[in-house]
Amino acid sequence: MKIILAFDSYKNCMRSAEICRHVAAGIHTVFPAAEVVSIPLSDGGEGFVEAAAAASPTAGVRSFPATDALGRPVTARAVFDQGTAIVECASCCGIEQLTAAELDPRLTGTAGLGMLLRAVAETAPQRLVVGLGGSATVDGGIGMLQALGVRFYDAAGNRISTGDGNALIRACRCDRSDLVALPPLIAASDVTNPLCGSNGAAPVFGPQKGASPELVRELDAALERYAVMLSAAFDRPLSVPGDGAAGGLGFALRMLGAEMVSGAEMLFDWSGFDRRVPGAALLITGEGRSDFQTAAGKLPAAAAQRAARFGVPSVLVSGALGDGVDRLYDDFLAVMSIAAGPGSLAEALAQTAGNLHRAGANIAGLLKAGGCR
Repeated sequence: MKIILAFDSYKNCMRSAEICRHVAAGIHTVFPAAEVVSIPLSDGGEGFVEAAAAASPTAGVRSFPATDALGRPVTARAVFDQGTAIVECASCCGIEQLTAAELDPRLTGTAGLGMLLRAVAETAPQRLVVGLGGSATVDGGIGMLQALGVRFYDAAGNRISTGDGNALIRACRCDRSDLVALPPLIAASDVTNPLCGSNGAAPVFGPQKGASPELVRELDAALERYAVMLSAAFDRPLSVPGDGAAGGLGFALRMLGAEMVSGAEMLFDWSGFDRRVPGAALLITGEGRSDFQTAAGKLPAAAAQRAARFGVPSVLVSGALGDGVDRLYDDFLAVMSIAAGPGSLAEALAQTAGNLHRAGANIAGLLKAGGCR
């Protein structure tokens, strides 16, 4: 019997490869000889580089110096395979690297990603893929652009030295004459939000990154000015879907000529998903929290829909369930949370490994009761 495990990361808790290991261990307590095929996945956010590395046997991983969203030194990894380099913004300006008290979009920025892109570009890859998601920032990518050589000035003509939300708010003019050369860029994200407006980067993602309602309005107005300024300077369209990804990094990368693609679809293809799924008895997938948004194309639903093409049913096993999960039964035989009972978030996170193991064993037990061997 073959079972496919194709998880997204559990945000702020566990990466997809580790989730697959725990669920596989649970399955093997019931079916020791089962063929369990693990396919770690990501939509472009946390774990994108790790999943990309696991997807290809010829991939190599290198480390580069960068900074986090507050400018502190960190080490970021990049995957190299057949002329392609892959990085993720979460590794150098990610929300997981900050405490709750440190979240403030006025002070967080994306300069670390610019440092990483610059360093990786010096290795001369044929193309450079940037996974978007999990950022702690709403700076429109101004920090990244500064690190790549773009100069910004305030209303008084003073050059802006900080690469954060405050820089975004102050920026009135830019000069791209010192922009470094980069290979062709691909921005991997499953977010379709625009940069500005009610569904834009600041209103949708700002609150979870520490923005008050007043700051959300200030950032949204600043992003609108910023978009006009940069689209004119780079001669690009003012707005396209996906510009709001990672606090506006999608927009900044598009100004650099990046092509926007689905991070999940990229990893489906990269990992040989369609080749590995046929003949399986079941696909098990999941994410940190599933709700009505999961049905609108998030990674677990996309995995289930692809598996269904080959007649393979799917079960959703997520850390938590939210509103609107009833609609997920269009794609899944069963929808479940690994939570063992009432408790705090800290307790739930500490119990994740054991709960995943138990979920794998429970699902395998049901398969055995149904006659699977």
